Amino acid sequence: MKKIYVALIALPFLALGISLVHDSAATWLRIINSSIAITRSYDVERDISYGIKPWQKLDIYKATNGEPNAPVIVFFFGGGWSWGDKVYFEFVADSFVRKGYTVVIPNYVLFPEGRFPEFVHDGASTIKWVADNIRQHGGDAEQIHLVGHSAGAYISVMLATDDQYLNQLGLTTDIIKGVGGVAGPYNFTPKEQEYIDIFGPENFDTMRIANHVNGNEPPMIMLYGAGDTTVGLFNLEIMAQGLQQFNIKHKTVLYDQAINHTNILLKLHPWFAGDVSVADDIDKYFKQNS
Repeated sequence: MKKIYVALIALPFLALGISLVHDSAATWLRIINSSIAITRSYDVERDISYGIKPWQKLDIYKATNGEPNAPVIVFFFGGGWSWGDKVYFEFVADSFVRKGYTVVIPNYVLFPEGRFPEFVHDGASTIKWVADNIRQHGGDAEQIHLVGHSAGAYISVMLATDDQYLNQLGLTTDIIKGVGGVAGPYNFTPKEQEYIDIFGPENFDTMRIANHVNGNEPPMIMLYGAGDTTVGLFNLEIMAQGLQQFNIKHKTVLYDQAINHTNILLKLHPWFAGDVSVADDIDKYFKQNS
């Protein structure tokens, strides 16, 4: 009965092709999260400050009666750097808690309040907070992994590649043990005015993550659906070429045409995964390589 119910609430989200930057997405994500919360076996600590700005808050999810010092996943959500909130992605946290992780989901500054690289700095501040505090919340600061979808994948991979953001906080990329990038726009050039405004023409070179690969990157798995019409496949290909040049351990996963920019996110959770489990692929890679 549970699976039937979940399928019914997910169908409008999938059938309409609702973009995660559309206002209606928030409603459907709340419905999905509400259904998952009914059967949850995790504890949540909400709205913990990782900085002084009002948006610098994070939520922590950990298994009820789980093992102490669990490996950690910090998940950065997508939404074109202009939309989103951590509360919409409880289903992602549930998926990884089921696999033995303590999960941290932060908010970060969104356009128009913030522009590149401010949201990357927020990501770095999140990692600093996790490194300093996660032991008190059931996580292992020696096993920090990053996962992100779309704009969040961009933040995750940039943090693991361009040393400056963590260096400014007294950290190095060595603190990141693995990265999972889901449908990330790592190496695009903005064409639409909103993205031109978010990044600024003066930053078009520095915003391309492959330009920063230097050989110090942690293992990465990058996943993409062939049905994605929002983020071009070249983003993954260029990133993989850059990592290969420095012999960085990495893996690319290309799903078939049935997987697009939206449903690849839903397939992080087992209720929606079917034959394609994005969380399984990320978890397996982390456990084998980090």
